Formats: sequence, C-alpha cells, structure tokens
Amino acid sequence: MKAENLKILRDNGFPVPPFTVVTGSEVDLSFSQAETFAVRSTFEGEDTGDSSFAGQFDTLLDVPRAEVASAVEQVRKSYEKETIRAYREALLRKSGEAPSVVPEDHASRTAPVLVQEMLHPDMAGVAFSSNPTGLLNEIVLVVGEGLGDAVVEDRADTTTYYYNKDDALYYYETQGASPTLETGTLETLWDLVKRVEELYGRPMDIEYAVCGTEVYLLQARPITTFRGKDLIVLDSSNIVESYPDLTLPLSMSFAKEIYYEIFRALLIRATNGSSVVSELDSSLRDMVAMANGRVYYRITSWYDILRLMPFSDRFIAIWQEMLGVSNKAVDSDLKVPVRTKAVMLKTILNYLQITPREMDKLSEFYETYANDLDEELARLARAEGAEKVRGLLRKYHSLKNDVIPRWDITLMNDMYAFLFTALSGKKNREQLSNLSNLASMEPAKAMNALAETARTKGMDSDAYRTQKERFLSDYGDRCLGELKLETRTYRTNPELVDLYVERLSEPANTPSDGSAQNAVPSRTLNPFVRRARIGIRNREISRLNRTRLYGFARTIFTEIGNALYDMDLLDDPLDVFYLYIPELETYASWDRKEGADFRRRVDERKKQYEQFAQLPPYTRLVYDGQIHQKQTHGLQTDRPAAPGLMTGTGVSHGTAVGEALVVEQPDLSMDTTGKILVTHSTDPGWVFLIQNAAGIVAEKGSLLSHTAIITRELGKPAVVGVKDATRLIETGDTVVVDADAGTVRLSETAERGGSR
Repeated sequence: MKAENLKILRDNGFPVPPFTVVTGSEVDLSFSQAETFAVRSTFEGEDTGDSSFAGQFDTLLDVPRAEVASAVEQVRKSYEKETIRAYREALLRKSGEAPSVVPEDHASRTAPVLVQEMLHPDMAGVAFSSNPTGLLNEIVLVVGEGLGDAVVEDRADTTTYYYNKDDALYYYETQGASPTLETGTLETLWDLVKRVEELYGRPMDIEYAVCGTEVYLLQARPITTFRGKDLIVLDSSNIVESYPDLTLPLSMSFAKEIYYEIFRALLIRATNGSSVVSELDSSLRDMVAMANGRVYYRITSWYDILRLMPFSDRFIAIWQEMLGVSNKAVDSDLKVPVRTKAVMLKTILNYLQITPREMDKLSEFYETYANDLDEELARLARAEGAEKVRGLLRKYHSLKNDVIPRWDITLMNDMYAFLFTALSGKKNREQLSNLSNLASMEPAKAMNALAETARTKGMDSDAYRTQKERFLSDYGDRCLGELKLETRTYRTNPELVDLYVERLSEPANTPSDGSAQNAVPSRTLNPFVRRARIGIRNREISRLNRTRLYGFARTIFTEIGNALYDMDLLDDPLDVFYLYIPELETYASWDRKEGADFRRRVDERKKQYEQFAQLPPYTRLVYDGQIHQKQTHGLQTDRPAAPGLMTGTGVSHGTAVGEALVVEQPDLSMDTTGKILVTHSTDPGWVFLIQNAAGIVAEKGSLLSHTAIITRELGKPAVVGVKDATRLIETGDTVVVDADAGTVRLSETAERGGSR
C-alpha cells in the first residue's frame, strides 16, 4: 500500500523521488542513475485506513547500488518479526475486528519491497494534515536536520509547527539546536499537505525532505486514529466581544450554566414544554465551550437548537450572518416533528405582540429583586468561615432559580428587535441609528454628573460621596470585559471611580454623553420602525440589567474567595476564579488536606494559562469527538513543576491510573499488565510491553514518532517529553497519566515526604 500511495502522489503531480517495487528475486534499478537507495517495506495491509504498522518493519537507508538486492531480502525477513503478530493481536483486542493483515506469503521471495532513490536532505520530517490528538483543522509539521529517520525515532532535535487551516495562523516550538524553515518552504509545505489531504479525502501522515529550496514527499499514509464522526466545531464569532482574550475557569463555568438555564427556559416557553427540550438537554449544556483558555460557541449544539425553528434553513442563514459565522460547518441531523415547529411558529407570532409588555414586567421584577439582593449580600459578606461560603453558594443557586429562568424573554426581545429592524427597510435605518436616551448611555451620564459634582463641591464633600455610592450601586459593574467575573470593576475597586473622575474634572476632558442627538417623534414613524426602536431600547435596558446580574455573581464569588483565603485554603482571594463552580459546590466535604489539593489545582491552572497566553487567538477549532486543551511544550521544560506534577506532550487521549513500573532495561518477560510504564524512551518493539500496560510516560518522544502512532492506535494514554520522569517516579508509586492535558501526577497517597 505504501508504494500505491506514492504512485498516486506521483501521478497527480506531487514531487516524489523516483522509485520501483521489487516483487521477485530480480532487482531492476534502471529507473535511476543514483548510487544509493532507500529500501522499505510495502504490502497490502501497511499504511491503510485501519492500520499503519508504523516502524514495525525494517527500513534501510543509504544502501549502495550493489547491495540493494541483499537489502531487499533483509526487509522481507523483517516481515516475519514476532512484533508484527503482537501488534496485530493488540489491534484486534482494541477494535474487536481484524485490521488489514500481512499476506500469508509475506516472507516469500515475491513479497513486495519498495526501492526509492536516496535523497540527502538538509532537513526532513513528518507532517500530519490534521493534528493526531484530534484537532482536525490544524496541520502539525515536525522538522529536524538530516534524514527523517532521526525525527521519527526521536534521535534529533526538532522544531514543531502548528498551523490553523481556517485562520492561516501558525506558531512553532523548538528544542535544543533544532532548525527552522524558511517562510517560502513553510508555505510550500502547507500547500502540499492540504493538497494531499484533499486528494485522499481524509487526514494524512506525510514524510517529506527538504533539499535546498526543493521539497519532496517520501511517503503518505492515512491517519488511523480518527473516528470521523461526532465532530465538535467551536467558533468565536461574536462571543469574543463578550469574552475577549483569556477567560478564567470560574467565568467559563458560570457562562455554561447561564446559557443552559436561559435557553432551556426559552425552549420550554416556545414549545409549551415539549419533550424535545429533554431530548436536547446535552446540547443545551454545551452551548458554549472553553478551549485553550478562550470561550467559544459550540456551533454543533446551536444547530440542534436552531433546527427547531420554523423555516429553520432560512433562520440558520440569518443567524449565521448575525453572528458572523462564515462557515456553516456541520449541520444538525435532528428530526423535528412538524407539530413542534407549528407550536414554535404560533409562540413567536404571539410574542411579537406581547414582548414589550413582558420586558417591562422583567424590569419591574428585577429592580425590586436587585435591591433586596444587595442587602442580603451585604449581610452574607459579614459572616465568616464555612458558614459564609455555604450561605453565598445558597444565594448563588437562589439567583439562578429566581432570575435566570425569567431572562429568556430578553432573547425573544432580541428576535423582536432584529425582525422589525429588517422589516423597517434600509431607507429608515437612520431613524434607528440616531436613538437618544438609550440605557447604555446612562452610566456615562452618571459619571459625567459625578465629575461635575467633584468640580463644584469637591471629592471630599458629602454630596460627592453620596452620588458616588449611588453610581456604584446602579452602574458599578459596567466596564470592559464585564461578563468575565474575574474582571475588576468600579464596584470591586471603588478607587477607580475617583481616578476616572479626576481625569474628567479637567476642563479639557469633559466628554459628550450622546444626549445631544436629535430625537424623531414617535408619531412620525412607520409601525415597523416604531416597534424596532422599542425592541432596541429594551435590548439596551436588558444588557444593563445583565451587567448588574453578572455583578451579583462576581460579588458572591469574590466573597467566597475572601472566605477561603481567611480559612487558609487559598493563597490569594482572587485565586477563586481559577476554580470551577462544581469544585466550589463540594465545599462541605473539604478538609485541610483537600484544601492543599485546592491550592495545587490553582497552581496548575495558572501555569496552564501562562501557556494559553502564548497561543494565537484562533477563531475556529474542529475536534474529532473530544475537546482537548493545548500545551506549549517549549515552556514546560524550563518551569519547575508543582509538587507531584510533571508535564510533557500528550500524544494520545484518555487518563490512566496505575502502579508505576520504571523500565531502565526493557525485558519481554516483564509483567506490564495494568502498569504505568516509565522510561527514558521507547521504540516500535515495545509493542509487547505497551499492549498490556495502562499507560506510558517517557522522557523522550514527540507527537509524530512511531511510538506515538502505535500508542494512539492501541488506545493507551501516553505522555512523552517528561523531564526526569525516571528520577522523579519510583516503581510502585501510584501515578495518574492525563494524556489530554499532557500531565503526569503522583497521587497524594504516593507522594513521599514532600520531596516532589
């Protein structure tokens, strides 16, 4: 199959060194005038869609012309190796069905062998057209000096490039004295890799060589570890406006809960409680997702929800345009009963009549609720210890239960505003853009009034202090990044108000608040424009109220952070924002020891976020069934690890917990069943040891090595590039290997005397 793939590439105009396939005892080298050759295996079951047999057969390089015949025989003999049988048996146990097999006559004198003209490249390496860890729209390219065998066998320092196909952005990481590629060569490789994937119609593993300015493809095989279903598409679209840059874990978990509760309430309202709401529960829980510290819409879940709408195809197109989703990605296959769509249509038509009244009711409720909540939070803040935390968590749940289920009417109002804006016609858009006295301008007006009081009566006056307190109560949460709970606002840091007022108090710095805009009398407007203006005004009111709602949540979790700090469970009150809400909700079961574990989590996440900050802000990420967080490998090796925590490169998926077996000298008689193998490095022959192990930890290795490929195919969690693993871990330790996070951790029961 390897030779067949090369023939396909050659016939489609790709740069492939001349080659021939030897099937008998005679070796005909007339296809080339070269003096040296590469002699490789090639048979029906190798490099197919369900098995790669990576590194299992012999490959001989730089073979002189006179020795090619004997090299062919040596490669044929490698077809008989015992590792081939073990490899196939391991695949069988994993999949439950046989992959492509080695032909019965695999050791015969007619077994095919590939003979390829030998190149002597400046650099060589491997490229995956999709990241083999499951990020489908990212190309991974590894390059090292000299021949490619040193790269795949982890014998050369390498540079790894990561290229996002949708954003055309890339970054790279180096090790030691590894080389870097010229921009022109990189662009050539990106293009070749994308074209190879397009040709085969699936993700591909490609070996290449760089000779001067020329790039050659040495072989291509399918990546065998992707499921090809249950794709997860993340898109930043306009959510990046609400959650710019990095967003900490607590804000992310709050956002997920808010989206779930509001959209669930909306669907219950819109479908009259149809059973379809329960069927969509998993999609509702995943409306948003986090990847690499950034918040994204999980587009695949949104399509499930949007499919409920009447005229859903048209509605989805409008929604994509509104959110700036440039690529439709994967549509939903949800089957929606006609009756459900009819109920949705009736509900929508009804709410086009009653939405303004319902928005008024929400504002009235919220004003009363907010005043009462302010007083209760002030009382809870005076409590102490565990009781304070529990009281604040109860109030958080009360906030969710009392307010969030009512908030879905704001989504109906958004639709009301968008629809009547569209119906008002382009010629009337100026009447919509020149609205005055919008709620969004009230904070600016209040700040200007406060500055005027400071100028006339002084910042030490009672009038200024009273007016400042009122400003903080009404608008103290309006700021940049206001939906991120870790954001410090005027309410959390009142001294910022004074600093801003001092700047405004200078005569040259008095800004306009927009109140001078000309208002158009409502009676002169057509009905569509009048309704659109009502929807827009209510939208701005709801956004200002939403700001206060998030402010309440910020206050609750800030006070929880203060309580945990006072109880010596956190090193800094603001560390609470590195935790997830479900972790806080387990508070009642914590003790002092588990509090130390709490610190460990915060420390790990701070280091993780330092890495996330180095990554480009990708707008789209496409995963093969599971979201995983990236690791920037270059930063990990120079950073001291937290006690019991080691970091490296995850080359597969999953988590394994087991007893460590440190392997200095591999021995096939070793019992590796259920063990975590810890070693300096591995080679393809380790298939005997790996097939029964629970997981692998290695000091050497890369994402694209033969061992990484085998580990992924066998479904074994593995982390490589773990510095000093064989020194920090001892045989018998209980080890947790998280291949998705790229971490290796000694369980608490295994840490010895605080030495790690």
